[in-house]
Amino acid sequence: MKVSGISNSNVKALNAKGDISVYDYNQLFDNLSDGVCIINEYGHISYFNNSYIRILKISEPIGVGKNIFHMKHDCAILDAFRDRRSTRGRLIQPATSKHITVSVSPIFTEYVFKGVLAIYREELANERREERGTVVEFNGPSSPCALEMHDCFNEIVAKSRIIKEALLIAEKASKTSSTVLLRGESGTGKEMVAKAIHKGSSRSHAPFITVNCGAIPGTLLESELFGHEQGAFTGALKRKLGKFEQADGGTIFLDEVGDMPNEMQVKLLRVLQERKFERVGGNETIHCDVRIIAATHKNLEEAIEIGTFREDLYYRLNVIPIYLPSLKERREDIPILIEHFVKKTNSRIGTNIKGFSEEASDCFYNYHWPGNVRELENLIERMMVLCDGNYIELKDLPSHISNLYQVREGGGGQSLVNLTENGEIATLEEYEREILRCALKRFGSFNATGKALGINHKTVAFKARKYNIVDDINYEKFV
Repeated sequence: MKVSGISNSNVKALNAKGDISVYDYNQLFDNLSDGVCIINEYGHISYFNNSYIRILKISEPIGVGKNIFHMKHDCAILDAFRDRRSTRGRLIQPATSKHITVSVSPIFTEYVFKGVLAIYREELANERREERGTVVEFNGPSSPCALEMHDCFNEIVAKSRIIKEALLIAEKASKTSSTVLLRGESGTGKEMVAKAIHKGSSRSHAPFITVNCGAIPGTLLESELFGHEQGAFTGALKRKLGKFEQADGGTIFLDEVGDMPNEMQVKLLRVLQERKFERVGGNETIHCDVRIIAATHKNLEEAIEIGTFREDLYYRLNVIPIYLPSLKERREDIPILIEHFVKKTNSRIGTNIKGFSEEASDCFYNYHWPGNVRELENLIERMMVLCDGNYIELKDLPSHISNLYQVREGGGGQSLVNLTENGEIATLEEYEREILRCALKRFGSFNATGKALGINHKTVAFKARKYNIVDDINYEKFV
């Protein structure tokens, strides 16, 4: 077993399985003057000593089994846990001006990540002078990754460093009229960030106009963006102002710009370059003062390679790129998002749900959320409508989420990859076949299996037939 930053004598205290029992923790750390906190591979606190409480002046209840993403915690532990690397730095407590050195080390058993071990020590004045400029300063538990931003950005529910950094870029962008390109998966809140940029800008008094470029047929998109004159085409009974004219002086948000047809990309490029256009069927050149914010979930670099997106338009849009992380990249935000959506939904539909049980909350934390924040919000509303009690329990969750959680929690901590007695490893196809077989038996349909495994149900059907799994189980059950 490898524990970075821990002496060999301490490593020998670990048991044969590579774990430390509670008894061994007590023997090792209870009498230390340094604070010790150990987090397991799921982010739950496995152990902490009294010195940890004393040094960090922790006031909120803390206990073994609590998840570090469900409570205020310092960025040193969060960074080491996420990145699986050793972290060393200094925590500063503003209220007491106390400086604390912290060293966090990942724990590995035969190259399998098992958690992190953090050691905290109060600095003496002479040590502080000697090490000035040689350590990284982190935010402590009392000020978790705080970044002061405009009120319109603080309305976005987020506390993780990765999303806060994205919002900080967005706030800086709001002070200018530069074009912004929001990147990220569907459901990550691109339109919400675009609205915040508009509200935080000098254009906030003017219109904010949204156009979903992927939802409008290519033949109608030009008229939608630039308007048309009376009689320009069949059905054009009167002049229509386009979205660019409606947004004059304000902001236009071009959602799913990666789905825009090629011929429209040329016309959009002209607007970006010259700030002028003509209505469909008209000769009058119209000048516009519009700030453009574009968004896409597509890989535009790949689209350029295959010729579906213009390179010159890409560079015009990509002035200030902002990447919005998926929910699985910012899992520590899940508890506060749950709390926010429960309150919001209670107010909107008149329910009286008080929250989630700890088991259900942990289950949400471990789910991979392919639909991101949008999926989370919609699922919470669905469960609140159907829930019979005051709290949402594990039994109230959809089976494709709760079953995976039960498998994970009941796995006894064993590796996902089981070797033979001789230590041999199977081929990828053999593992894939076995995973599909187990999942189909558990979930009972191609659709549910696909959701659980994070793949399309058509892919499940194709692979099931490829490996003759449906014949082995019960073909009629799955068609």
